[in-house]
Amino acid sequence: MNYNTKIINHLAQQFAEMFKTAIVEQQKEGQATPMIAQIEADMRDALRQIGLQALGIFLSSLQATPASEMACACGGTLHYQRMREARVISVFGKTVYERAYYAGCACQRGEAPIDEQFGLEPGAVTAGLAQLLALAGIEFSYDESPKWLQAYLLFDISENTVRSETERMGTLQEKQEEVLLQRSQDETYLQERQRRPGQGTTCLYGSIDAAKVRIEPRPKKGEEKAEHENWRDIKVLCWYEAEGVPPAQRSVRHREKVARQQPALRAKNLRYFCDITEAEDFGKLLWATGCSLNADRCPELIFLGDGAVWIWNLVAK
Repeated sequence: MNYNTKIINHLAQQFAEMFKTAIVEQQKEGQATPMIAQIEADMRDALRQIGLQALGIFLSSLQATPASEMACACGGTLHYQRMREARVISVFGKTVYERAYYAGCACQRGEAPIDEQFGLEPGAVTAGLAQLLALAGIEFSYDESPKWLQAYLLFDISENTVRSETERMGTLQEKQEEVLLQRSQDETYLQERQRRPGQGTTCLYGSIDAAKVRIEPRPKKGEEKAEHENWRDIKVLCWYEAEGVPPAQRSVRHREKVARQQPALRAKNLRYFCDITEAEDFGKLLWATGCSLNADRCPELIFLGDGAVWIWNLVAK
């Protein structure tokens, strides 16, 4: 989305004047001039409030004069009911907007076209916020995530919301991988794929490894009460490409490599896949994700791993 620089600068001037006026008033009342950290915090919160209002106004403004009726997915007809208020939790907080609501079909289904257009679900989080919550749920424990999110988003998010969005994102990833797995075992799909011109990079890298992760304590088989911590291998795969590092961006290590007449490279387009499963099943994921990236048709394929036998058995297969 392109922004008009002139308009942005005008709005920034108004925003700055608003803060300047507020500080001048504080000084007239004998209050100390706030430190830059406080000014930054106040500006961030003000921008969040502006974004909160602007998003609601934007969504409401997109609603043109409602049609009296519209087609229903079941084949029937939905009839306009009224302009109905809805709330979603966005990256700015709880956003309120109004949109046309349709119902009255024999299937008893209701629909709001604006919700359908933007993938909004009243009472739920938006796609933009869902991504941030899932990232927090991956990087931190569920009980720690709300603290970090509050510091960045400036409003409270519950632990249960972080958990549900992280798990939902994981479910979506599983479904995506399941499609890749099905395609990679479909002989017809693979044959058609061979007929299409090859696409992709001339050199592709694959790194494979495993690490121990603790599974929450639970009774072992045959034991009703005793709980044990179980540790299992999570297997990780990363497909990536490499590119040369420009001289101005080279680290000490890069410069040392160049001095030894070796290329200064860095990874790009990294794609991670992982699962707690046996090596044989992980091999299917290796093959499926590799097919999706044309790894099997790449002129040069480079794997990196330690001495684990299961890794090189999968690579060889």
